[in-house]
Amino acid sequence: MKKALLFLPFLLISCKTVNNSSTEIDSEPVARAYYLQKQAVEQQLDQDSIIGYKAGLTSTAGQQKFSVNEPVAGVLFKSGLAFERNVYQLEHYQKLMLETEIGFILSQDIKQTVIQSNLSDYIERVVPAIELPDLNYPDLSKVTGQILIQTNVASNHVLIGKGKPFSEVSLNGIAAKLTRNGNLVISGHANDAMGDQLVALEWLINRLLKNGYSLKKGDLLITGALGKMIAAERGQYDADFAQLGKLAFSIR
Repeated sequence: MKKALLFLPFLLISCKTVNNSSTEIDSEPVARAYYLQKQAVEQQLDQDSIIGYKAGLTSTAGQQKFSVNEPVAGVLFKSGLAFERNVYQLEHYQKLMLETEIGFILSQDIKQTVIQSNLSDYIERVVPAIELPDLNYPDLSKVTGQILIQTNVASNHVLIGKGKPFSEVSLNGIAAKLTRNGNLVISGHANDAMGDQLVALEWLINRLLKNGYSLKKGDLLITGALGKMIAAERGQYDADFAQLGKLAFSIR
């Protein structure tokens, strides 16, 4: 199986050669971190393509842990996308993690700021998602929110299902359960992400536009973990997202 292309945290953190023309980038750590992320993303586009975007740290506890006052956003690449079922080799990653999430497929390009009341105009489907970030950091205890942003929020793999049309889904009623070899390992609810899926989706879209990304029809947006993030172990995993359907994968 082809491994997703990964950012190298130690290279980005130590980067001293970026030419900054914006005083905001020079003076504001979060803006500078997103600037460095975008530079690295553009370099990766020589080998890959963008298929969507992700939100991270969508719980208050996560933000406090990494010393930020809002969630963080990153890019999802085509090399990391899989559908319905897949197999992942644990030895290919430094610290592979697992999250249950909700994904949204865009029905049209988005070029301007959105508000919650018009989000339905832009969403074609809501899909179940398993994100598999790789915490590829030499010392996780030293990682800050700014470092997470620079390193594309540990973006790696995402597995999605077919889901349902936006109009047929009760978003904040979605519950997700993940089992490993029949034993429950994650239990979460849609409102674990910023208290409301529409709040999380609105934040992510507007953050991405602010960062200068182009949101296109067909892009996938995932809005943060439902329940806890866990370390991946070898085994058979089955995810049940109730109204959104099921996903299955294995780690070997």
